[in-house]
Amino acid sequence: MKAETKQNKPQFKALSTSESQIIFDDLLAMGYGINVSKKQYAEIANCSVSAVDNFMAKGYGVPNYKKIGHQRNARVLFSLRDIAEFLAAQTVQMI
Repeated sequence: MKAETKQNKPQFKALSTSESQIIFDDLLAMGYGINVSKKQYAEIANCSVSAVDNFMAKGYGVPNYKKIGHQRNARVLFSLRDIAEFLAAQTVQMI
């Protein structure tokens, strides 16, 4: 008898809306990884890196991010999941 080995895929929590799931899947299909840099987020948001810096300084206009290090110029990473949730929440629906 052969011992069966199961290949367990990592289980992730489902995104809050179907729209955010669509955005997440589209960004993955475009080649973005699970975490993206500030420059990549600026490409996704269709703005400049300095605009992202300004939004971060003001404390609004960007999804949750992680700062790697304590220096002033430390690396900033955005989770693709948080980006999808943020972009889905920013959508304006016409009535």
